[in-house]
Amino acid sequence: MLSLAWKNQVRANATVTLPDAYAGRAITVRETLARALPAIDPVFSDPRRAGEGYPFDNIQVSAIRAGTPVYVLTTSNDKAWKYIVTPTVIAWVKSDDIASVSDAFVENWRALADRQLGAYIKEPVSVYEGDVFHFIARPGTILPIRQDRNGLSVAIPVKQAGGSAQIKWVSAQADTLASMPLQMTPANIAVLMKSMQGKQYGWGDFNFHNDCSQEMRSLLMPFGIFLPRNSAAEATSGRVKDISSLSPADRLDYLIKNGRPFTTLIHIDGHIMLYIGYTLQEGKKVPMTYQNMWGLHTRSHEGRSIVGGAVFFPLQLSYPEDEDLVSLAAKPLFALSFIE
Repeated sequence: MLSLAWKNQVRANATVTLPDAYAGRAITVRETLARALPAIDPVFSDPRRAGEGYPFDNIQVSAIRAGTPVYVLTTSNDKAWKYIVTPTVIAWVKSDDIASVSDAFVENWRALADRQLGAYIKEPVSVYEGDVFHFIARPGTILPIRQDRNGLSVAIPVKQAGGSAQIKWVSAQADTLASMPLQMTPANIAVLMKSMQGKQYGWGDFNFHNDCSQEMRSLLMPFGIFLPRNSAAEATSGRVKDISSLSPADRLDYLIKNGRPFTTLIHIDGHIMLYIGYTLQEGKKVPMTYQNMWGLHTRSHEGRSIVGGAVFFPLQLSYPEDEDLVSLAAKPLFALSFIE
């Protein structure tokens, strides 16, 4: 339970004036947590209620990968936080996690990105030079790369003593990075999924763990597919076919007949997943998905069967392990988004 004193302190720290125009340009020098308030303390609701305790931190917005260009709007009163605009969210981040950029830096960084971008295809990857650690990279991290006689190198932004960013080249492991856009083949998708599957679920990327939409965004980024940040926005990124009016059985049948493996997103209430084809169970076709999920609702919505991570998951009309669980195919909303 957060105290009144804590709330007053955060309110005072966040009571700042927003400028009429952006205050400056910057870049993230490490992965950073985007917060709705300038505070790192988690804000949970009643943990006795399903979906309101850990890991559902109410002020956790997203995680921003290293090397992400941002606009700085303002600074907290204690100077420990910056309020920034990113390509996906507007939120508070720790001041130490970003560095200001000059016009020359922006020009050089854009030129390097235009020449060749690389995407991380494994996680977690420690980016370092000698004994100096820089940051953790993972799928969704994209940075300029180059290949020369010394091998593969990646350009990273490094924060100088005065707070500005400098471009530094560090060596990289060839099997952790791929030139963008990566060809979308089953083998390449498998490399990413093998690295990402089994990782913990994190609401709004709590503790740098993906939620459902970040999982989809990170998975498809190396292929040059730039998805928005939340499930509702991602669901409208492709050609949409809403089949909510069909029965759960007819929904699954439609998905099997019309879904395109690895390029069909499935949107249900507050959640998104990727159709990857079907398997056979007792001679029947069962749609398979890849998703990062917290769990399945009980019929009363007062309970959960916790999964808590990135998994390959079948869409069934019911689950024999517990008949009280609500099928994902039976949610009020069931829409497909075809990435074309």
